[in-house]
Amino acid sequence: MSTRIFKFGLLVFLWTILAHCGFSEEKDFVQQGIERTNREDYTGAAESFLKAIEQNPRNSKAYYGLGGIYNYQNKLDEAEQAFESTLKLDPTNYDAIYSLGFTYELMGRKKEAEEKYQRSREMKARMQALLEPGQNSR
Repeated sequence: MSTRIFKFGLLVFLWTILAHCGFSEEKDFVQQGIERTNREDYTGAAESFLKAIEQNPRNSKAYYGLGGIYNYQNKLDEAEQAFESTLKLDPTNYDAIYSLGFTYELMGRKKEAEEKYQRSREMKARMQALLEPGQNSR
């Protein structure tokens, strides 16, 4: 019986290490995407963000970075999808809401863009109020 428990513990330990390695790689790919963006290597940045998403399809930061790259490359439908994916994973990301508005503006969808800009401002104010209690009572 103790051998079974040991084997189970070992399996859990190995699974934890493998999961952690994947997370580290995923994080590295996002950082690499940011660095490539800063070097204006937009194709490489998109590849890095896509690798991070492949590692973890729930990585909102990778989708957000990818949306920015797609906007720059004028791949507006893909940018819209990336920002919508970001918001499905993190509905409080006011930067993604704003960026989706910017995408809509580039698409000529002015009314939808303004709605997203307004929602972004409101969400940002709410988040700041939560993070800085008492600031609004002055």
